Amino acid sequence: MKISTRDADGFVRAPHKSCVLVYGPDQGLVRERSRALAVAVLGAAVADPFRSAEMSGAGINGDPAALVDEAAALSLAGGRRVVRVVSASDGAADAIATILNARAGRDPGSEALVILEAGELGPRSALRRLFEDTADAAALACYPDENERLSEFAREALWELGHAVDTAALDWIAAAAGGDRSILRRELEKLSLYVGPGIAVTAPDAEACLGDTALLDVDEVALAASTGDLAGLDQAVVRAYAAGQSPITLLRAIGRELTRLHPAAAAVAAGTSVSDAMGQMRPPVFFKHKTAYQRALATWRPDDLARAIEVVVDAEVACKMLSGADEAVAWRAALRVANAARRSPAADRR
Repeated sequence: MKISTRDADGFVRAPHKSCVLVYGPDQGLVRERSRALAVAVLGAAVADPFRSAEMSGAGINGDPAALVDEAAALSLAGGRRVVRVVSASDGAADAIATILNARAGRDPGSEALVILEAGELGPRSALRRLFEDTADAAALACYPDENERLSEFAREALWELGHAVDTAALDWIAAAAGGDRSILRRELEKLSLYVGPGIAVTAPDAEACLGDTALLDVDEVALAASTGDLAGLDQAVVRAYAAGQSPITLLRAIGRELTRLHPAAAAVAAGTSVSDAMGQMRPPVFFKHKTAYQRALATWRPDDLARAIEVVVDAEVACKMLSGADEAVAWRAALRVANAARRSPAADRR
């Protein structure tokens, strides 16, 4: 069965299936949900080697029976076990089908929890179809979080670490995370150590502690494209592709940044000062990037931003249709956006 995005967080805290597929392009969220599933079963014993096992997707493809045997094994110390398969693929479908058939009619809570972590799986994926179409299994899709969901995640994680946090800090933290929950959790742990036990977290704390790591590869691409930094864009795209980021991920990051700029540009067009319009942007602009955003807001007109967003959307569609040329398509779209950002309409505004 499919688990909806709305129900996903509740499900991972109390899973009621014995086999769960966690997949999608947001690998940080995949890892976070896989970890939460394991914690739901094992609690403080999440690292107990007698109750947990980790297998690779490649190993399962070569020896499907190994997963079947591991899923049926009992803990020598007692208690329910967790079996986690990383980098799973369609090659694991037959083994999972065997496990589900053997468990039919049993209480899921009496069986080892089998968690499969996978990347993006298309609708025709045998593994995805098996989990979605079987009532005794569950499939959780993981797509990049909106800032609101990341903010809530950050609030809960900081609360667990013993900290209250103000809204401005949450906005800044969500932007700094770049949509990756696993990176965000590590940064929050670092932030907790920075502010000290029981101290409330403020936006200046977040900026001071996380500023050096505020931009991920995709965010660097989005910042350079939306502010017209051609030299920075070239370097950022190379780094992003070298780090394994997908063209669609880059395009979506640029689209989010242009969408974020649009209401501020509309405010400037209506007579609001650039500094006041920038102050209204959410998440707040990181202080090191204020000069670039001031330049962008003095340049972009709302209509031009709308056309740039269309360019990015069209490029994403083209990437999904083409095979082997998607990196070049995304790069060209980013260059078009950056060039548009450099065309100053100052003469038109006089």
